[in-house]
Amino acid sequence: KQWYQRRVRGAMGVVTFGSIMYYIEEDQPGSEFNSILKACWWAVVTMSTVGYGDLYPTSVPGKLVGSVVVFLSMVFMALPMTIIVSKFSRAYEEMKEPNQMVGAALEDPQGSQLSINGKPDVETGHDKLHPPGRNSTAL
Repeated sequence: KQWYQRRVRGAMGVVTFGSIMYYIEEDQPGSEFNSILKACWWAVVTMSTVGYGDLYPTSVPGKLVGSVVVFLSMVFMALPMTIIVSKFSRAYEEMKEPNQMVGAALEDPQGSQLSINGKPDVETGHDKLHPPGRNSTAL
């Protein structure tokens, strides 16, 4: 439900700011904003902070609206990414901790690390999970 609401709000922002930019820039000489769809494309590119440079406002009011769009897109799109990245980082660290315990449990008495994937060890040439002389089920 939250995902849907964000998409609706984003679409409303694109249409709103695209329409505003079109009506500000439509009569400016040399302006590329000759349709609302082009202005909506500008809003998508600007709000996603990509900024291709294919469309840009030429009038002072258009530049002010563009600045507002960039600021609002950073507040509503880019700043939440820091929250997402920090939560991802925390989850990744929590995920690594159980794997470290598994790695410690898979050490043999000589202290060498056992192969988790069952591939042969480069030094000895045999599988450390099932070394010669051991019962393969007795791990």
